[in-house]
Amino acid sequence: MTTQGKKILEIGCARSVWLPYFAKKFGFKIYGIDYSEIGYQQAMQILSNEEVKGEIVCADFLSPPGSMLKAFDVVVSFGVLEHFKDTTACISAFSKFLKPGGLLITNIPNLCGLNGLIQKMINRPIFDIHVPLNRNALMQAHRINGLRVISCDYFLFVNLGVLNFENFKGSLFYKGASRLRSLINKVAWVCERAIPIMLKPNRWSSPYINCVAVKE
Repeated sequence: MTTQGKKILEIGCARSVWLPYFAKKFGFKIYGIDYSEIGYQQAMQILSNEEVKGEIVCADFLSPPGSMLKAFDVVVSFGVLEHFKDTTACISAFSKFLKPGGLLITNIPNLCGLNGLIQKMINRPIFDIHVPLNRNALMQAHRINGLRVISCDYFLFVNLGVLNFENFKGSLFYKGASRLRSLINKVAWVCERAIPIMLKPNRWSSPYINCVAVKE
């Protein structure tokens, strides 16, 4: 797919570093939508800092401006879907932004394995605002909406950066846990490169699930 000049939309784009990346690396015309005024301002500030042109809309993606429907070649979301109880309806809302033949890329945290168990133990309120989804559930939600799934799988062997323990910020536990998390991640990345056959993405330890689907 030629990306130069194509239109990409990020749903839930507050504090997003991805939009400038997509513009500079792939030549996309970039757009974002976020329901909060603060999120809107943050996204605009990042674009300004990166000297990248783009359009950010402050609106709810469940009831967007009509001009945004069927308008984009690619739609991406990072950590949005899992906050909605009706997964299928949420994917339906995502797909409405796509042109026919457009690409939907959905990234969610994997909270059905060890990451979810640890998150539940260290910061239960954060866990409770997520809907844990496994690979099959994510894939099925796309297929129910008539999307053709190209790939849907776990991503990375381990990355504890997915865990949120901000409730301990300022404490000795927070400092120690942050350092330990960083050390474990670095060791895991080195091992992943050294023995990729053994340390494969999986449903137990992988931090994320990525799904790529086409609107036919």
